[in-house]
Amino acid sequence: MQDVGRWAADEFGDAELGDRRRTQRLVKLAAEVARTPAGTVTRACHTSASREGAFRWLENPAIRHDAVLSATVRATLRRCDGLRRVHVPLDGTALTLMDKKRAKGLGPVGERDGAQGVHVMTAFVVSSEGTPLGIAGQRTWVRKASKAKSNDPVESETDHWLKLLINTHREFEEQSPDCEAFYQLDRGADCGAVLSLAVEAGLLLTVRAAHDRKVDTEAGRLWKEVSGAPKKAVFRLKIRARTRLRKRRRVRGKRIEWRIDRRGRTAKVAVRAVRVPLLLNGRTRLEMNAVLVRERHLHKQDPVEWMLLTTHPIKTRADVLAVVEGYVHRWRIEDLHRTWKRGLCRFEDTHLRSVHAIYQRAIILAAVASRTMHLTYLARREPGRPALDEFNKYELEALIVLREPKNIRLGDAVTLAQAVRWLADLGGYMNPHQGPPGPTVVGRGLDYVLPAARALANRNKMR
Repeated sequence: MQDVGRWAADEFGDAELGDRRRTQRLVKLAAEVARTPAGTVTRACHTSASREGAFRWLENPAIRHDAVLSATVRATLRRCDGLRRVHVPLDGTALTLMDKKRAKGLGPVGERDGAQGVHVMTAFVVSSEGTPLGIAGQRTWVRKASKAKSNDPVESETDHWLKLLINTHREFEEQSPDCEAFYQLDRGADCGAVLSLAVEAGLLLTVRAAHDRKVDTEAGRLWKEVSGAPKKAVFRLKIRARTRLRKRRRVRGKRIEWRIDRRGRTAKVAVRAVRVPLLLNGRTRLEMNAVLVRERHLHKQDPVEWMLLTTHPIKTRADVLAVVEGYVHRWRIEDLHRTWKRGLCRFEDTHLRSVHAIYQRAIILAAVASRTMHLTYLARREPGRPALDEFNKYELEALIVLREPKNIRLGDAVTLAQAVRWLADLGGYMNPHQGPPGPTVVGRGLDYVLPAARALANRNKMR
C-alpha cells in the first residue's frame, strides 16, 4: 500500500537497537514484509542479499525483542493523539510451529498431543469507530512441559494478564495522557487479581464473566442478582457467521466442549445493569458494575448472553450502551489473530530456528497484520475516501487489471470502498449478505495484487 517504506520508517524507525545499522535493517525488513506478507523469510525477501541480511538480523542475540516492540508501541500511541477514547482489547493466543527435532526451544501449546509453539498475549488498539490503530503491548513466552524440572519461577497466565495491563496503561499515561484507554477482556481474564487491579489502579475496564460468583446480597449469586435488575435498554445486535465455533460449558465441575457452525443473524437483546458487591475467594468484598446482555428469544444452539463486569459508569442508558459497544470492539483482536497467524501473514508457516528469532518476526508480522486491518475497517468508516490515499498508482493499476471491473479504466477515480471490495473479490469474497469483507479475504486479495504491483513498478524503473 502507499509508501510502504514510509510506513516502515514510522513504525520502526526510532527503535533503539544499539546500532543505527540494525535499525535500518529492521525498517528494510518491515517494508519487504509489508510488500509481500508471508510467514517465511524466503518468500518475503526477493534477493539473496536481503534474505541473508534478514536471517542475520533475526538471529542476532544482541537485538532485544522489547526494543523492537517498544518502537511499534510508540507508533501506535502516536496515532492516538487527538482521540478522546480508544478501546484496547487484550487477549492471548498460541502460535503453533513446526519443530520435529525439538531443537528450537518451543513448548507445548493447544490440546493436541505433541503440538509445539509459543504463547502470545497482545493489547490491540481500536478507535471508538472500530478502526484498528496498532499494537500497544505484547507478552510472549514458552510454556514449560508439566514434567520438566527447572529452578526458574513459572509465571501463570494471570501474571501475564496483570503485567500486560500494567505496562500498557503505563505507556498510555506516559505517551498519550490525553487519550483514555478502555480495556476489553474476555472470559479468560475473569479472575480476582485482574478485577482487583482494575478497581485499585482506576483502570477503565470490562471483562466478560466466566464464573457465577458469590455476591454479598440476598440473591447470593451474580447471575441471579443481575437478572433481577431493571432493563436499561433493548436493541438489535448483528451476530456474524462463524464456522466451527467452539462452545464451552461447565456441568457439575466438568468442562464440556463442542463446536457448531453459526449462521449470521440479528438478535434482539435486553440489557440489565446494576452495581454488585462481589465476594472474591468467598471473603474479599469488591464492588463493580455488572451489565447483562441477554437475547430475548434464546437461540437454540448459540444464544447471546454476556455478563460484563466493568468499572465504567452505568448511571444512564448511554453509559450502559457504551459498555456493550466497547465489548463488541473486543472482536477486533480475534480478527488480528486470524490475519496474523493463518490469514495474510501466515506466521505459523515460519521455519526460523530459535525462539529469539521467532519473537522478533512475530512482532513485525503483527504490525503488518494490523496495517491491513486498518485499511479494511477504514474503508467501512470512510467509503468515499480516494483509493490513492491508501494505495500507490502501481497497486491500483494492478488491482484494476487483475479484477477487471466493469466500466472502469486505468486512470479513473476509484474510492477506497471500491478498491477494498475488489481486493476481497480477488480473495474469494462471495456473500455480501453476511456483512462487509473482513481482513482475511482482503489479505488474500493483496497476495495477488502486491507482487503484480511490484512487477509494474520495476518494469517502469528499467525502461
